[in-house]
Amino acid sequence: MEDGISSLNEKAVHSNLESVSNELERSLPVQADEDVNKGVDEKGRWTRARVAKVSLLICPFWFLAQLTFNLSLKYTSVTSNTILSSVSSLFTFVVSLVFLGEKFTWVKLLSVLFCMAGTIIVSLGDSETGLSAVSSKPLLGDILALVSAGLYAVYITLIRLKLPDNDGKSGHASMAQFLGYLGLFNLIIFLPVALVLDLTNLEPFCKLTWKQFGLIVGKGLLDNVLSDYLWAKAVLLTTTTVATAGLSIQVPLAAIVDSLIGNAPRLMDGLGALAVLIGFVGINIPSDAFSRSKGASIELENENVRSTDQDRVSLPQTTVGIK
Repeated sequence: MEDGISSLNEKAVHSNLESVSNELERSLPVQADEDVNKGVDEKGRWTRARVAKVSLLICPFWFLAQLTFNLSLKYTSVTSNTILSSVSSLFTFVVSLVFLGEKFTWVKLLSVLFCMAGTIIVSLGDSETGLSAVSSKPLLGDILALVSAGLYAVYITLIRLKLPDNDGKSGHASMAQFLGYLGLFNLIIFLPVALVLDLTNLEPFCKLTWKQFGLIVGKGLLDNVLSDYLWAKAVLLTTTTVATAGLSIQVPLAAIVDSLIGNAPRLMDGLGALAVLIGFVGINIPSDAFSRSKGASIELENENVRSTDQDRVSLPQTTVGIK
């Protein structure tokens, strides 16, 4: 009798194990299918197709930002272009408040304005004639510079929205792969336009010298590859406002390099560099820094009050003990 009961128990346990294993086998493919549907492979990395879709979405904004920026240099002065392009940090701050839910603080706003002011001061100091430099179509150039600043704000905000934070929740996307697809789509989409411009003699390739070609390649590698890669990584590691305002750090760095190579620093350069440094430090202050310090001071004050009350309560007991 006991042997029959034990055999029945063994069969029941065995059947339970088989049912559990079957459920696991059925659930694993479903989980794998869910990961594939989400665009993530078994290692938690974004698939190439998913990265390519994001690059294709952001590609037009990147190209138009570059195009309007360079066209503005054709119609307006470098000083006006630099000053108006510095508004991109303010545009980015406003866009991040609306679409990214970034917390508004007066410290951040003042810090952004300080970074803009530093860039403007240095730009005015570099220009011998100030804003009165001769330009073919200054109004058109200024409008293009403002449009470029707005497109840069949209471009960097889309990167923050569409790419994951590398927190393990949304998977991991390769920034190098994203920028690679960005360049590939620019080549595929706009190469026919360049060929049409060449065939119509509006922008003939034959006028391009080897020196100019080398400068274009060097600028592309340093500015559009390395610089954009580091900038995009900074966007994901910090915030869009911090990353954009951080670009103005080139102002004090340029002043330091000028001093090292023997060029005497000017007052305008020093003031501009100081304003940028103040703004960059201020914009990196956490939004809740002042509230935390205020809360800590209130807690410390309450603790002091409690300790004082305890001393007052224990004082009569000590007096009675002495008597």
